[in-house]
Amino acid sequence: SSTDVELGASRRRVPWGDLLVALGVLALGGFFLQGALALRVLPSYARIGPRFFPILVGVALLVCGVALVAQALRGVRGVPEDAEDIDAGAQADWVPVAVIGATLALHALLVGRLGFVLSTTLLFMGVALGFDERRVWRTAPVGLALSLAVYLAFTKLLGLRLPAGVLPL
Repeated sequence: SSTDVELGASRRRVPWGDLLVALGVLALGGFFLQGALALRVLPSYARIGPRFFPILVGVALLVCGVALVAQALRGVRGVPEDAEDIDAGAQADWVPVAVIGATLALHALLVGRLGFVLSTTLLFMGVALGFDERRVWRTAPVGLALSLAVYLAFTKLLGLRLPAGVLPL
């Protein structure tokens, strides 16, 4: 019948990717809010204390997440900006995601053993490989220089401890 066709034409499919992003924003907002509410605050803070901005960010993320979920459930898809150089119909390439994910996991495993500088250098090289840099050996000096600069800034200037590992730093 004609009503079935009209209903079928007006009914939109739920864009699952957009819905997953919206649920991720909701989860991130809940995570921020939970962390903010768990902060211990001294009674000397009468009004704005260390919880204020994390709570503000958490609430803002929750509001955005609810709006995104509503949009996704109505079938509204996020469209790329005109300035983005992507093909929305192209098949996703999961190899770079897997390479970068594996590199992050390797970094987490090695940072305590090798130390911050060497494990972050390997992380830099792995991310470069994930972004299709085939001459990874060229990224090693850049990664080493950046990770050493970060290490020195955090340990010497800020007084924070990062694992030195096997390097005599």
